[in-house]
Amino acid sequence: MSVQTVHFKNVSYLWDDATAASFNGDEVALLIYRSNLLGADLRLTNYGGGNTSCKVMARNPLTGEESEVMWVKGSGGDLGTMKRNGLAALYVDRLRSLKNVYRGIENEDEMVELFNHCIYDLISKAPSIDTPLHGFLPFKHIDHLHPDAAIAIAAAKDGKKITQDLFAGTIG
Repeated sequence: MSVQTVHFKNVSYLWDDATAASFNGDEVALLIYRSNLLGADLRLTNYGGGNTSCKVMARNPLTGEESEVMWVKGSGGDLGTMKRNGLAALYVDRLRSLKNVYRGIENEDEMVELFNHCIYDLISKAPSIDTPLHGFLPFKHIDHLHPDAAIAIAAAKDGKKITQDLFAGTIG
């Protein structure tokens, strides 16, 4: 039995400027578009893996005031097939205030339950465990992927050393 090996030189560039422009500044629709493109290439992220997010200003339905809201892939979703109902939407200021009640790594699981106190869109998907990563970073758009190659390095016995040797400290 022979095993056929497929070699990939580059990942596919699927972005289409005209399609992106058709969203007319709807950052959440653009998030879904970009997420679907990233999830379409299993060299970039495994099925169900990875998280993408965007932070936008939205009207608080109770006060009418503008608030920063983060839309992030919900728990258990797949980037390649995600739709709007696969996103979680949270108030950024509430999410960032969780640092005030954080009791350390040994109690991290309790933080996931507190995400519910940060929800903006009450019919959104449950936030994933990676939600704070997206909320605490200052960037408006974040794509963090789970490529099998990176997972293999991270899970290796000497993963930290391998990463340092390969990337000279340019990735975390």
